[in-house]
Amino acid sequence: MLNWVFGSKSKKRRKKPGIGNKPSYEKAREIASSGSVNERQKLAAHEDLEPEILYYFATDDAPEVRREVAENRGTPLQADIILSTDTDEEVRCELAMKIGRLVPELNLKESEQLTEMALEVLEVLANDELPRVRAIIAEELKSASNVPKGIIRHLAEDLEDIVSVPILEYSPLLNEADLLEIVARGMKGRALVAVARRRKVAEPVVDAVVAKKDKNATQAVIENNTSVISERTFDKITEEAAGNKEWHNAMVYRDGLPVRTVMRIATFVSAALTERLIEKNSTQKNLVDKLRKTVRQRIENGELGEDEDNGISPAVDRVEADHKQGKLSEEKIESALGEGDNAYVRYALILLADLPKETVGKMLNTGSSKAITALVWKAGLSMAMAVQVQEKIGRLSGSKVLQPTKDGGYPLTKDDLDWYMESFF
Repeated sequence: MLNWVFGSKSKKRRKKPGIGNKPSYEKAREIASSGSVNERQKLAAHEDLEPEILYYFATDDAPEVRREVAENRGTPLQADIILSTDTDEEVRCELAMKIGRLVPELNLKESEQLTEMALEVLEVLANDELPRVRAIIAEELKSASNVPKGIIRHLAEDLEDIVSVPILEYSPLLNEADLLEIVARGMKGRALVAVARRRKVAEPVVDAVVAKKDKNATQAVIENNTSVISERTFDKITEEAAGNKEWHNAMVYRDGLPVRTVMRIATFVSAALTERLIEKNSTQKNLVDKLRKTVRQRIENGELGEDEDNGISPAVDRVEADHKQGKLSEEKIESALGEGDNAYVRYALILLADLPKETVGKMLNTGSSKAITALVWKAGLSMAMAVQVQEKIGRLSGSKVLQPTKDGGYPLTKDDLDWYMESFF
């Protein structure tokens, strides 16, 4: 790794496709001084090129050449310093990707020997006027633990969400005190949500996030089962929850709810979600009896319709009844998903896939899009349904969701799907 710092060519490097063999030193010097842009560009892509030639190319008139130098892992740091303030934004972006990937790879010994030049390049890019450059650095450093904390704090407090969000959600270098200070400075929106999604968010940080009264951030805290929520904060959340229907699912599926919170939730969520509360607490007979009593009172008061009264019967009974009547269709399952009746969907998958309850639960809770997709396939349902199950039960989002092929089919082969199924037995 220190070969990168000093530009040594002694380390064997990978060869970039399509650039041909490296010419002799004499030929390389000739190309550098009088070759065409295309020739210089190809030459600059060789990672085992002599450092002095790469350094020379760092000030080449053609941005295409400088981009190759910026991307080249063999470029000496002296040249990277020059490129860090290049006028071409693509050059700086290429450099940001390279530096951002190289620095986290350093081991402890190399980190101690990391020169001021390397830190200078990193700091210049972290302060680049172009958000895209800073965002690249943030994305590459978000999980790093061997970079200067000052750089991480700077990125975490960036005004652009695309820069701050990855650091706020993932960086192990931000401790409780850092997060409390950053939140106190007026954080809001996606940045606040990012803090709420961190693993093992400490109770004081949770309190600070909830105190902001940001609906999306509070929902993220509830959905984050690793966050530490005190009973007092649960009380504050439930006070607002009745009027925030989008929180209902998250609260019901939250693990470790205090009994007082469970009972409070039962006074405003739908019958389907109340059923889920009953199922989650089935070992606590007294609590289950109180929950059923609460549902009956809500029906008598007109808060729940008679049709919803049927919804509190065990999901397994409803699924089996629908199956016997030939009503256990994909449309029925999709409707249950739309109503937040996840228990119905789980039992439907158990029955249709003909798998043990424990196996289905394990597959749905893995966080693996491919495992969930294989389960839905095994149940004989469409890839469109697999997408919904990934999102609504697997709690996956964005690029983590496995998408269908252009014709709406499964993107995995039958052998792959069979393999994923077999891996759970």
